[in-house]
Amino acid sequence: MLIRNMFRRFFKRDIQNRISKIDYWKQWEFFELFDDLHLAEQLLNENKLNPSIGFEEFKGEFIEELYEVEGDNVIDFTRIWEWFNPNNKWDLIMGNVGKDLGLRIFYRTDRWKRNQEFLPETIVSLNNEIGLVLKGNDDTDALGLIRWDTPEEKDVEDWRGLFGSFLQTGGKVIEQDYKLKFINRDGTLKNHVHDS
Repeated sequence: MLIRNMFRRFFKRDIQNRISKIDYWKQWEFFELFDDLHLAEQLLNENKLNPSIGFEEFKGEFIEELYEVEGDNVIDFTRIWEWFNPNNKWDLIMGNVGKDLGLRIFYRTDRWKRNQEFLPETIVSLNNEIGLVLKGNDDTDALGLIRWDTPEEKDVEDWRGLFGSFLQTGGKVIEQDYKLKFINRDGTLKNHVHDS
């Protein structure tokens, strides 16, 4: 009894904040995503005469990845996210066939991916402030410098390597079509701010 009470006291917050697997899947629209991924598989299987270079290789990799992800206990859509980025593998292989389907898959995987780690140009909020994750100088830079949407010339906060802590302190990834007031999508001040 004593051990159980200690356990409850230590982990009470975690247990209360957890959501069911079904609710998690609904939150990230995984049911719809898997429906769309299976539609993409069907399109690939029906498109037997596709002359594009790399079609058969992509088809094999895609189907293998789909069934691997579907069977995983902890889902990682990174590879699918990369393939369905606009003008990437899916678009190059399929052209206009399945373009809307590809955009739906990208939208859902992009939303998921941006909530797993800091990605450049992701719009975030913390303590009622809106900010933008800046691009690193090169591929080795850890991401997490956030440029806050203020009229200040330099208003950057360093969260590199601290994505989990950012979320725990109330940070959120918000809708990516949010219109920034003072800064551009590259983190520079908008011209009208300089003129004021």
